[in-house]
Amino acid sequence: MVFFSKIGAFIKNHGWEIGSFLSVFICATFLKLFGVLESYQQFVAVILSAAATYVIVSITIYKQSQQQQVLQIELATKQSELQKELLIKQSESEASKDKDIRYYEKKLEIYSDFVSKMFNILNDNEISEKEILDLRSQIFGKISFYVTGDVLEDINLELQTVEDYKNTLQMQPKFTKIAHLLQKDLRIDQPIKEKSANELWSTFDTLLDSVRSTTDMPKCFWHFAMWGADEQLKALREGLFELNLIEINGEERRTNLVKQVQENDLVFLFRSGGWGYLGVYRVIGWRVFESDGNTVTETISLNGAPPQSIEDFNKVKEDLIKSDIYHSIKLGTTLENGVTHCSSIIVEPLAFARNGIGNPGGVYRRTISRYYHEYGIKQLARFMAIMEDDKVYNIYNGVNMGCNKELFKKILESYNIQPASRDENGNWLIS
Repeated sequence: MVFFSKIGAFIKNHGWEIGSFLSVFICATFLKLFGVLESYQQFVAVILSAAATYVIVSITIYKQSQQQQVLQIELATKQSELQKELLIKQSESEASKDKDIRYYEKKLEIYSDFVSKMFNILNDNEISEKEILDLRSQIFGKISFYVTGDVLEDINLELQTVEDYKNTLQMQPKFTKIAHLLQKDLRIDQPIKEKSANELWSTFDTLLDSVRSTTDMPKCFWHFAMWGADEQLKALREGLFELNLIEINGEERRTNLVKQVQENDLVFLFRSGGWGYLGVYRVIGWRVFESDGNTVTETISLNGAPPQSIEDFNKVKEDLIKSDIYHSIKLGTTLENGVTHCSSIIVEPLAFARNGIGNPGGVYRRTISRYYHEYGIKQLARFMAIMEDDKVYNIYNGVNMGCNKELFKKILESYNIQPASRDENGNWLIS
């Protein structure tokens, strides 16, 4: 049974060859019967010739079939390899894309966190050493791993131009520029416009001023170094409670700071030469005289009111005579000796120490600048310690300096300040 099954399978697989051979054999037989093939040898020759032809044709067909199969296998193999390679490249591309997305998201997170912290330190109008150190640590610990190109160099250039890092008014535009640099590094098509950002920050300052308390409590501390001690102290002793300065050749950095003092801010009056700070004053307002080379104009702000320009020439002249303690003004026309600005902070005296109380916060060499809060508290504690000594407090060359002692006590209470201590030799103890 198995034998016949194999025979059947062979016939099925080789039916064309068997059929061809039988056709040749039958044709040769008829040719013999009808006398076309005269001998048996001719008959056999035809059969063998047909068989040989069959064999040759079969071998040729077989070889072609084998070659075709090889080509198909090779083609299938190449297609498989190409598909595999495409899949690998696609996977690598997707992995790289996913990596780039995660990298960008992390970079955005770090930059945003840094910018947020950078601007947050400006909110209290004070910048401490710790806050600067924290920013530096974040730049080198995180930002430096993600920035490209010359961003670190550009940030360095911005910070190198800062004259007083504790002055928030100087630092705010620098921080805006740094935020702009980081946004550009994030490939943001339209980073913030620095001018718009600076103006927006100023707008928020205006909003804050409008909601702040109108009590006599101070908002900010300032350092003010006397331009000329003799002239300034004489004016204060005579009841002209203005802290004056001048600027030449169009410079107005100090004048702009004068315009930024707020009502009820506290000003610490500094005298060089080893004296340190002599007095504490509450801000009432400010006034500025400015020359354009031909005329002198006056702008004044009192008790928190918006600045007003004085147009009455007689009033300007009167104020000029009173406020120009350095005799720099040529009345009605120009400021002499290259002076272009004459400015003053209008104040109320709170405390005065004729011999000074030193400078616990270090020497501030600028004429005017914001004063670090911690140092201001130390100053107040020293003035508090001498407040009950009538020989020292509120007296200068036998003249009462007009200090509002009750208001000063109220301010000290608001800060819960304790008097500073001295050693047995009268030297201040560092707290």
